[in-house]
This record gives sequence, C-alpha cells and structure tokens, in this order.
Amino acid sequence: MVDPGTDFLAQSSSPAVYGLGALALLVFGMALFVALEGGYLVALGLYLAGHPRPERRPRAAAALLAAFGLAATAAALRAQQAEPPVRTIEPRYTRIFSSDSMSIFFPTLSPDGRWVAFTRMSSGGQADIWIASTRGGAPIALTSGRRFARSPVWFPGSDRIAYLSDFVMTLGIDPQTGQPLGPPSQASLEGSSEPVVSPDGTRIAYVTARDSAWTVDVIPASGGNAQRLAQFVTNRGLLVSLTWSPDGEYLYFARPRLDTQDRVIVRVPARGGRTEELGSVAAGVQAISPAGPLVLRSLPSGPGQAPAFEVTNAGGSVVARFTMPRNMRPFTFTSDGRTLQAVLNNSVGPIRVVPVAGGPARQLTEARETDWPLGWSGDASRVFVSTRMNGEAVVLSAPVEGGPATTSLEPSEARDPSGITHDGRYLFYAAAGPNGEARTLIVRRLADGSTREVTRNLFHFPTGSEGPVSPPVSLDDLFYYFERRGERFELRATPPEGAPRVLASFPLRLAGQTSLGVHQNRVAYTEGRGDSTAVFLIERPNAAPHLLLTWPGKLSGATWSRSGRWLAFDHYPPGDRPRHSVLVVGVAANGAVTVPPRVLESGAWVAWEIQWLPNDEALTVFGMTGTGIQRHVFLVSLREGERPVAITRDDPSVGWTYELSPDGRYVAYPAEIPRGSSIWRVDLGDLLATGGRRPGR
Repeated sequence: MVDPGTDFLAQSSSPAVYGLGALALLVFGMALFVALEGGYLVALGLYLAGHPRPERRPRAAAALLAAFGLAATAAALRAQQAEPPVRTIEPRYTRIFSSDSMSIFFPTLSPDGRWVAFTRMSSGGQADIWIASTRGGAPIALTSGRRFARSPVWFPGSDRIAYLSDFVMTLGIDPQTGQPLGPPSQASLEGSSEPVVSPDGTRIAYVTARDSAWTVDVIPASGGNAQRLAQFVTNRGLLVSLTWSPDGEYLYFARPRLDTQDRVIVRVPARGGRTEELGSVAAGVQAISPAGPLVLRSLPSGPGQAPAFEVTNAGGSVVARFTMPRNMRPFTFTSDGRTLQAVLNNSVGPIRVVPVAGGPARQLTEARETDWPLGWSGDASRVFVSTRMNGEAVVLSAPVEGGPATTSLEPSEARDPSGITHDGRYLFYAAAGPNGEARTLIVRRLADGSTREVTRNLFHFPTGSEGPVSPPVSLDDLFYYFERRGERFELRATPPEGAPRVLASFPLRLAGQTSLGVHQNRVAYTEGRGDSTAVFLIERPNAAPHLLLTWPGKLSGATWSRSGRWLAFDHYPPGDRPRHSVLVVGVAANGAVTVPPRVLESGAWVAWEIQWLPNDEALTVFGMTGTGIQRHVFLVSLREGERPVAITRDDPSVGWTYELSPDGRYVAYPAEIPRGSSIWRVDLGDLLATGGRRPGR
C-alpha cells in the first residue's frame, strides 16, 4: 500500500491519488484520516493509489510536498570505506491483464501464477473484486452490490482470497475456473485496513484505527477474536505496508516518526511480544519486501516525468533506483517477494466549470491529459491550469467564456507547482535538490522565465499531515510556506517580488498535527487535546497565542472567510465511524468569539478543501459520498434550515480537487475520464532475490 508520501483515505496508492495542495494526492491528504477506521482508511488509500497525477495532491489532504532525503552515513563508516554507487535498474515488464474499460487498483497475483485478483472502480465510485486468468479470457466478478469491496490478497493455496468490505472477508475460489465457491465469509469482528495472509494461510493480520490509535491485529483465517500485536498513538500518518516474514514468525510495517518526516520500519512477533525498530527511511513508503527486509519508496517527480522509485534497506541506505512509465504505479510485492505488482491506469482529466448557483458544466480544456486547476485570475475571467502540450509541462490560461488560451512553460525542475498569483504572472514551486529532496522554494515570472530563490530551507509537514495553509496564495498574492529553524518551524509569507516575513513560530512537535489558517496578520491553528481539539489565535506576527475555543472531536482545514469574521473547520465528532461536518465560529477583530460554534452538515462522508464565498454566507467543500468514493463539490449555507447542495451532482467524473472563483460564481475541477487499465509484473533483476545484496558480496 501507499504511504501518503506518494496518501489514501485508508492506505495505498489510490483511484485518483494525488495532488498537492493528494494533498495530496491524496489530497491528501489527508488531514482526514485521524481516528477514522475501515472504509475511511481505504478511501484515502484509493485516493492515493489511483490519481493519475501522483505529483499533485489536494491541499487539505496532504502536505505541500513530501520531503524526501537520505540518512547521512556515519563518519566512522565513511572513513573505513566509501559506499559503492547506487545501482540504477532497468526493470523488465510483463503484462498480466489489460482492459479498455476498467479502472483497476490493488492487483494481487495468485501464488501459482494462474490468476490475478484486483479491485475494479466504477464511475459512480463503487468498488468490487474481480479475477482474471493470466492465460487470457474474460474477467470474472467475485463481488457485486452496494458494499465497497477492495484490496484482495491470496491465500497460499491459490484457492481463496481475503479482502476488505465493511469487515475483513474471505472467499473460496475454484483454482481451475476462477469461479467463487459459495458466498463470502466474515473473518474480522471490526472494520479494518490492509489485510495480509500468513505464509501458511492460517492467520490474517490487518491494521485499523481506534480513537486516534493505530493498531496491528491478527485473527485466525477462519475468523474470530483479534490478538493485539502493536499499538501506536499518532496523528502524523498511517501505519502502512504490513508484511509477513517468509517463516510467518514476524510482521513488518512502517509507522511515522514523531520528530521527523521519516518512517520507522518496525518488526513485531506474530505470536505477540516486544516490537523492534529496525531503522528508518524517508517518507514515501510504498511497500515492504520481507527479503532483507527491503523498502520500496517513491521519489519526487516533476509534472509529466516518469515516476521514480528507490529500494532501501530498513536503515534507509539506498540499494537501487529505477523509473517506471508515466501513469504506472507499483502496489505490492508478489507473494514470493521477487517481483512487483503494478497497474498502468490510462485516464484524462479535462477542466470543467460549473455555476455555483446551478446549471450545466462546461468543458474548458481538451480531453487529452490529466489537467490540474492551479487557480483563477482575480477577475474570475480565466482559469490557470497545469497540463501537458506537445510533450512539455505548461501552465495554460483558459478563458471561461471561450476564446484562445495562452501557455507558459513549467520549469523542468519543479516538483509540484504550489500556487500561482491571481494575475497569472508568477508561479511558486519547489525545486528538487540532490537525492530528490525538495527544499528550495522558487518563484518564476512566467513572461520571461526569470526566477527568484525564496529559501533553501523549505519545510514540509510530514506526509499524512494537516497540509499547508489554505489557500497557499492569498487574494493579495502572498504565498504562505514553512521554514524549519532548529526545534521550531516558522510560518512565512512572501510576495512574488520582495522580502518574506515571519507570521508565526511553532514548536516542531506541532508539525503534521496542526491545521493553520491565515487572514492578513492573524493566524488560527489547532492542537489536539485528547478526544477534543483546541483552537488558538495569534493576533499579529509573533504575538502570544490565546485560546479561542475547545471542541469535541477532530478539527482540521482551518479556513478564514474573506472578511475575517468567520473561521471554518473540517469536523469529525468522536466515535467509531464519524461523518464529516463543517464547524463555523464567528470571530471579532479583537479575537473574541462573536457567534458561538455551529456544526453544519456538509453532505459528504469525508471532505476537505473548504473555500468561502465572498459574501461570507456560504462555503464550498470537496467530499466523498456514501460507501464508495464518488466525489462532489458541495455548497454549504450558513443560513438556518438550508441543506447542502452537490454543485457537481450531474457529473459522475469529478476529479480530486477544485477551485472556487474569486467572485464565488463558478467552480473549476478536473473531470476524471478512465481510458482503461493494465496489470503488470515488474522484475527488478536479482535485487529482490538477493535481499538487496549484490551478487558475490
């Protein structure tokens, strides 16, 4: 599964993953999964796994960018001998199955190599388990109906699978015909995420969330009570990539560190016992192979570039690097740990615009690439779009009422365009440095390509975090970002041309655990307090914060209204399966509460990216509905008695982000149109067979 560094409303690499802003891809974020269990977790995974633009992630769903870096080699070891250069691998690809119509995720090859099971996503956001023969022939549906089924995994006899629905389920399969043998059986007594079957087929391990604590449990394959193996209380990301050792004696997984952006590789005895930390790797964990163990993680890649990956040992030392074709994403290792399973999802995402007041959507860009809305012009006449034309990444300025669009090249070193000014003249982005880390913030004047380096000390919240300030570019064209200063991090604002200024400074412990909103010089931020959230207000740069309110449940996505009279938050109340709502509170210029907090129904099951209309009487939010992952933009009114309305209700192809026009009249979003999928086996040569050791060493 994917680590939100590559983020899932559950865990994975997702059906539309990825945007800054999951996101983040993703987004994506992400900010949405703390204390959410079962289907909530899986939705995030799907979000991360399937998005055709993994370098992009919704702002509230994930961090500005995942910060990647390699641990420095100890001086004593460097003195003894220099490390050999990192291997560059040319993977070999074998296509297992393809479809011109299906959207495929979470493939898993049977141990005997005869069948591949996978999750098929429908246009309405429903998911079911299908199976296909590796020898050809029509695929077979194993599940169907209203339940959201996903993430299949094989038993060692190739005659049974486990998968996720409301619970961990198992289903017998005829290994000769691929047909299901009777109805599925419920194995777990609770919702969960990421099931894995033991090498002997007698046990199933899985990850779940309870009251903000991530746990690793194991149950008999026939079902029954769970045994708790490990538990971690953290709001900084997911426990991911659960993997059995070949002898079934241990389970490996990756958990977030509390003090850095890294992931700790953990081993726990499968029969119970003390957990052991094997080392840490940088963010972006996608999968763990029991051989070694070895860790697969993603590297930052620019718009339209081939996705890059590296394999490390548990201590973070890089063993090898490789790239894959565009739109291809690895999901897991095969059961023997010797190859990867990957999916190539072909899709396009033209930009559509729909009136907030209601009416049909209009398509602004051609259906030839996955386009991403960067923002609107200040007069709401144009939408700025990140896309590709003639093989190059460009910023497209598309007029809403029709007419010729203009283009500007995106810089090749950009790892994620983070924001654009409302006059369309300046683009902010992070540039990758050595080993892929994106620490340098640059602003580029699009007219002539000239650039200005804002900082070389860009700080990203850990993946799976609350994400950046929203929006990253204010209406007066200030760009917000973070710098780390020792054991603190600073919120800063910079104009396109001019010196940055510090707005607030925070202890490092809050990175990834706080949500920040800015209005002029005022900063609101959150801090968890048990099963409640405290909201603090800083009235002017570097002033002492004061407590504004404390509210039960999880608050994230802090967003000020245009006038600064209101604060809004994504809200999840305490409980096992909380549903999204919006909390709004009136705030006076002196920082006092003028209108007590109100909880507004959002219309969504999980949501993010609150954006206010200019009249302060309503806001919009992007969310997923029902038991699937159908997405819509909702209009939420502050007027008593008015219910939320899905603005994009007539479009089943809504992508994973949106932008509200400055005048509040329109919403722009990418319309995700699938163009088929294929499942591949990826051979990395002798790398996995030798546990990362070079032959002869």
